[in-house]
Amino acid sequence: MLSPNLMASWNDDRQFLVNSPLKSKITIKLIITGTVHEDAWEGSCRHGKLENLTYEAELNGLAKRLLRVQKEVSALDIPAGIEIMEPISMYSYAERGNPEIMFSDEQLESLYEDDPKVDLYVVTHMFPGVKIAERYKKPVAIMQGAGWAVDMPARLRYMRLEGYHVHNYDELLRLGKLMKARKAFANTKMLYVTNFPYQYPWGCTSSAVVNMDKIKKHYGFDYKFVDYEVFFADMDTIIKDKKIAKKRKQVGQELLENANISNMILQDIEKSLDFYYATLASMEKYNCNAFTIECHELCSSLHPWNRRFTPCLTHALLKDSGCPAACEGDVNALMAMMLEMYVSEKSVYMGNPFFNKDKNMLRIKHSNCSLKMNGFNTEDTAYDIHSFAESGFGATLRHDFKQYRGTPCTVARFDPSGMKILVTRGEVVTGIGNEGFGCEQSVTVKVPDCHELWRASQNYGHHFSLVYGDYTQEIRDLGDMMQFEVELIG
Repeated sequence: MLSPNLMASWNDDRQFLVNSPLKSKITIKLIITGTVHEDAWEGSCRHGKLENLTYEAELNGLAKRLLRVQKEVSALDIPAGIEIMEPISMYSYAERGNPEIMFSDEQLESLYEDDPKVDLYVVTHMFPGVKIAERYKKPVAIMQGAGWAVDMPARLRYMRLEGYHVHNYDELLRLGKLMKARKAFANTKMLYVTNFPYQYPWGCTSSAVVNMDKIKKHYGFDYKFVDYEVFFADMDTIIKDKKIAKKRKQVGQELLENANISNMILQDIEKSLDFYYATLASMEKYNCNAFTIECHELCSSLHPWNRRFTPCLTHALLKDSGCPAACEGDVNALMAMMLEMYVSEKSVYMGNPFFNKDKNMLRIKHSNCSLKMNGFNTEDTAYDIHSFAESGFGATLRHDFKQYRGTPCTVARFDPSGMKILVTRGEVVTGIGNEGFGCEQSVTVKVPDCHELWRASQNYGHHFSLVYGDYTQEIRDLGDMMQFEVELIG
């Protein structure tokens, strides 16, 4: 029986999965910090006119800074999924003749009520930031234009706590987006349809699926194995539902009408949508928001042949809803896709690599293109529909990579341990669109050093995930935040 929530979610076409990892949110508490002195004096750390150094003058100055910051924050264009709470102020206190500069327990305690909602504290001076991190064990950033501010994260990282330095609001919001990507990664739960849990699949022996328990413990990235018997029994129930049949026909017709070219009839597109809606139902049933299924084992089971579908369209449409989906039970490519998708908010392409080492060209070949490769908030890209099978079934969306010649991109893959990622930047050169059957769709990318990429890939495996845009620096920063090693080529 389908849940009411799932049925309601299908009324919104491809934006159905309300639990997409991209719905993760980051809450920032900004605290204007400084030092207030009991009295006015000059010395080794302060100077100026005495009337500006009194207790009252410094308190007044702190209040003015807070008011200015509140106005600045209210004027920011804050990305979706990031919230900055109303800024507050706190201060260290220096008594006349007392060498100890204090940050009161009362001020620390005042943060207690809001702390469960806070993902990141931001301060403007380092000493209070260290005290807040010690007390609440939450990430703390110091927003300060001066270079001395790197002192605070150095102390926190030595203590195995999270600390960061940002110069301004732009860098703060960038940090917030990276933390949101990390949170999305931890909030991801993969549905893996297989009869062979924890076993690497025939077509991807490097898959990190064998290490899922370690990966879950390290990142929070969860998973659920479901065997063919259970999945396809549920699918048989799904496809008999009259409401789903109506929706399937509507979506299939829409896909067909909006395609530039198609070699398929509506009834065969609907067969691929049967698998798609069965996948949605299972993801809802097991509270999952990412997906993979083996390819060769699935083919040998004869379910695709008897039911006239391939998983390609499902992968494409799931990605367009903000839910990562990878071919062939490839957890490594899925994890790279997750990072790329969460930092870029774009659909990601994945496929088999072909290396032209002499010309520094990398070709990536598969049939899982999506329509939101330019971003989830953009118009669908132009596409063709082409059958995977020569006998006319298995809907695939074909993307015109040639149209995006010159577009920068990022290519990545995790290794079999799930603790190390290979990444390079590139530029789209050309692609193959509507020719041939099977996994004939491809994109060719100019990379900085194809020989080194090939050499290193022998430690990682054979599928690569590609996203439009250069996100290599974001992945490097996430490596620091999430504690995975980054091997950057070029």
